[in-house]
Amino acid sequence: MRTKIYALILSIFFVLLLCGLGYVQIHRHAKYKVMSEENRLKVIPLMAPRGSILDRNGKDMVKDVLSFDVSIIYSQIKSMDELADILSSVLNVPAEEIKTKIKKSRWRPYSPTVIVEDIGVENGIYLEEIAMDYPALLIDVSAKREYVKGEGGANVLGYLGLINRSEFDRLKHYGYRMNDLVGRGGVEKVYDDYLRGTHGGKQVEVDHRGREIMLLGLKEPVPGKDLYLTIDLDLQEYCDELLEGKRGAIIAMEPDTGAILAMASAPSYDPEIFIDSRRKAEVTDVLKDKKYPLLNRAITGAYPPGSVFKAILATAGLETGVITLYTTFDCMGSIKLGRRTFHCWKKGGHGTQALEEAIKNSCNVYFWRLGSLLGVDNIAEYAEMFGVGKKTGVDLPGEVAGLLPSREWKKKEYKESWYKGETLNYSVGQGYVLCSPLQLCRIMAVFANGGYLVRPYIAASVEGVSLNSPERTRLDISEETLEHVREGLKKVVNDKRGTGMKACQPDVVVAGKTGTAQTSKGKSHGWFAGFAPFDNPKLTVIVFDEYGGKGGYYAAATAGKVFKRSNELGLLKP
Repeated sequence: MRTKIYALILSIFFVLLLCGLGYVQIHRHAKYKVMSEENRLKVIPLMAPRGSILDRNGKDMVKDVLSFDVSIIYSQIKSMDELADILSSVLNVPAEEIKTKIKKSRWRPYSPTVIVEDIGVENGIYLEEIAMDYPALLIDVSAKREYVKGEGGANVLGYLGLINRSEFDRLKHYGYRMNDLVGRGGVEKVYDDYLRGTHGGKQVEVDHRGREIMLLGLKEPVPGKDLYLTIDLDLQEYCDELLEGKRGAIIAMEPDTGAILAMASAPSYDPEIFIDSRRKAEVTDVLKDKKYPLLNRAITGAYPPGSVFKAILATAGLETGVITLYTTFDCMGSIKLGRRTFHCWKKGGHGTQALEEAIKNSCNVYFWRLGSLLGVDNIAEYAEMFGVGKKTGVDLPGEVAGLLPSREWKKKEYKESWYKGETLNYSVGQGYVLCSPLQLCRIMAVFANGGYLVRPYIAASVEGVSLNSPERTRLDISEETLEHVREGLKKVVNDKRGTGMKACQPDVVVAGKTGTAQTSKGKSHGWFAGFAPFDNPKLTVIVFDEYGGKGGYYAAATAGKVFKRSNELGLLKP
């Protein structure tokens, strides 16, 4: 009886087994056929190389280079210790570090996982040769972004970062994939659509170890387009060097077109740290740095313009008829307004001053008197005409508009009336008014190009197709007024005791204006804005020295060096 019971149980198990096999073979046939094919067939994405970024002369600033990466298929590992030891000896990486990375790949046991990036060509070839003895080992070839000058021009070029979930959901219909690198700043961000290219892929048959044995289908990736900038790499590199160890910005721009030949911001950063997994600590340091290296001070910082603003005031005075070229004011070193005394930067005063001498000497008393006659409304009107308080429209992300104060603005912002003392501060570029270095650069360009406000731009073309063209707006300023202000700017640099003498050059006539802007921290910003050659301007230069003191020192001297180097490079020639 017991034997019959055992036989019945075994029979039931065999029937269930046969039913299960039948269910799998017949009812689930389609599913397991697909799973079998997926184990035999593999679709491998082929990433499109990103387009290069080149300067105006075709010199590489950013490019993709081949990178050899070590990947591991965890399920194929025979001996982790042996594999880690061989990789350690070849790559000079501690075996324990490699083991740690290999262990992390166990969550994706059947997919290749990169554990060491950019091992170099020689190491890549050697490991490829021995890979037959290590089934889990794969050598992948990919494109790596290389920023040719490291930190040089980083705030113009930008950097790359992995696409996040919200971006992917928004952009997936435009060909973006998870783990794509996208532009995070500078022209890498603005022109990402041109630079990124179109991904491809291939379908291959693989063996039981996951290795390719036959190519079944191929869609070649389409490389990104090369982007040509208006930047002159030699001048850009020189400007970056001049700012080493400083905080500030230097801009060199063609006054007639708005094409930017150099834009340096300091301190800077190395864009490659954001795409190199081995340099994550450096990313943290940059993000925590209180000097804010990711801030492009040329366009994203807004500062009081100081005495550079006097060029606008001089224009307003002549155009409104409040003064003439020969109107004089006496500077005894200070003026009084109510109970408050406003002191000129020169303790003993400048004596009797007419317009051109007042510009040359940057006489505060003269411009306080002029500002009082003009009034806040006229000052605001002309400042707005020159673009103060408006973005320039440069093709870079993060530009600020600055601040154009006015009677109405203060009433709205502070619920207060405008005071006469605030007009005096306004007259010399202090108080509420704020400008970016790029705004001051194009303000100075107005006096260089004969009265046109230009739109600055930094991208020239992509594959021979122009991306930007000069945009100029003629300001309602007479040629006579422009010439009088220009003569004052010329004296600033070329006359004895002019505040910008340090910018003077023996081979080219430079004109410009210094500025010293006081701040709430008790330190002053230094400015110099100028152009050259005087008779046929080819370049406008702005130097901003953050907390660096008077503009007649480092800022003026540095601008002089930029003009000298530009002349050597042939950028000032007709």
